[in-house]
Amino acid sequence: MNHFGSTFILCFLGFLFIQANAIASWKTCSVHSDCQATGEYCELWTVNSEPGKCVYCAELGDNDMSDSIDGSMPTWCSDYLKFYHAASTTLTSSSVLTYVKQAGWLNDVSLCPSFDACTKNCRKEYSVEKTTTQVTLTSTFTDTSDCVCDKLSFTYTLDEDDYEWVSTSNSFDAGVTSSSIWQHAMNTLDLWTEKVTSAGGYEIDCVWEYSIGTSSSPAATLTCLLGLISAIVVAFALL
Repeated sequence: MNHFGSTFILCFLGFLFIQANAIASWKTCSVHSDCQATGEYCELWTVNSEPGKCVYCAELGDNDMSDSIDGSMPTWCSDYLKFYHAASTTLTSSSVLTYVKQAGWLNDVSLCPSFDACTKNCRKEYSVEKTTTQVTLTSTFTDTSDCVCDKLSFTYTLDEDDYEWVSTSNSFDAGVTSSSIWQHAMNTLDLWTEKVTSAGGYEIDCVWEYSIGTSSSPAATLTCLLGLISAIVVAFALL
């Protein structure tokens, strides 16, 4: 019983931790406290004089407050700033990335295309190879005669004003022309996919969120799931 209780607590806390570090909410805001529940800060939004938007604390990096709606840094943001200018700092060659969900920029669903079955299978989980200048993601999905998963390679390079992990060679089925990886929290990685239109806008501007682990363990995942379900059933029984 003690083992069950501890397993459930760990799984539940892990679930909450992942949720707390999910894809940016981009909620409208006027003060930082509007974003505290999601662990974000309120960014000054200059597009069409729109209200502020809640975005990753890591975007404030290097103590640059020019994007902050009031020029300050919320106290809850301090733990996130170490990831700015250092995307994928916790990735190692023993890391495993597990797909969680996707979202279009500013929650615009139309910016995330309907990827085909092959792409969806290929992106579910990746093993990682990392050097000082390159990150290579290899799908753990077994290739078939009609579905072959290309490796995704990202180079640490100067892109405009900042160093980023970027790639222009990833062949996603939806016509993605460039992609990048960003880390905004200890156990969460974002893989951005983009396609620019001839007019300079974005036809695709979609982020895939991954949890960062060190091994692929379906048994452990099943244990957590069964433990969570069992605990919920017990809780309802006690009501």
